[in-house]
Amino acid sequence: MSPASPKNAAGNARDRLLEATARIIREEGYAAATSRRVAAEAGVKQALVYYYFPTMDDLFVEVLRSGADAALARMRGLLTDDDPLQALWLINGDPRWSVLNTEFMALANHRKAIRAELKNYAERVRDIETAAVTLVLRANGMDLDRYPPVAVSMLIAQTARSLSNEAAVGVTAGHAELRALVEGQLAALRRPAPAVTAAD
Repeated sequence: MSPASPKNAAGNARDRLLEATARIIREEGYAAATSRRVAAEAGVKQALVYYYFPTMDDLFVEVLRSGADAALARMRGLLTDDDPLQALWLINGDPRWSVLNTEFMALANHRKAIRAELKNYAERVRDIETAAVTLVLRANGMDLDRYPPVAVSMLIAQTARSLSNEAAVGVTAGHAELRALVEGQLAALRRPAPAVTAAD
């Protein structure tokens, strides 16, 4: 087998640094993601961190972007999913993504570059989520003034994230009841509104 080219080796090292950083942030929090720790986790020399990323902010932004690209691809799938509302509920309740997102939200309080990147990502996600919910509500004859798609999408996404964040720290009181309530409402939103007859 021929040895990897320097270009491939460089790409692999960069990818390992991104993966290691995301893993550390997800498992231990952003404060644990120092250049020394990231390098050790990725199996490279510490100097390589700053070779690829001039500052730790640059590294964090790149981790956020790579995760955002994957998340946006999943979100776009909502538009063609058989059950977009359920998919939206499940995606936002996935602890792997909600934990990482929470850490980046905390980091954004201290780093302007992260804040700007996170804002851009969040707005794109909201647009996709709102579009998916709009399709479902329109298809089922729902009143979009009574059920504004952006509000419905936010209620689904934020509730799912909140449940996931609480569960991550062991808080589960009321979760079963809230899940049942939300899932019942999602089922109702999927059903066409009853037709109004002359007798009504």
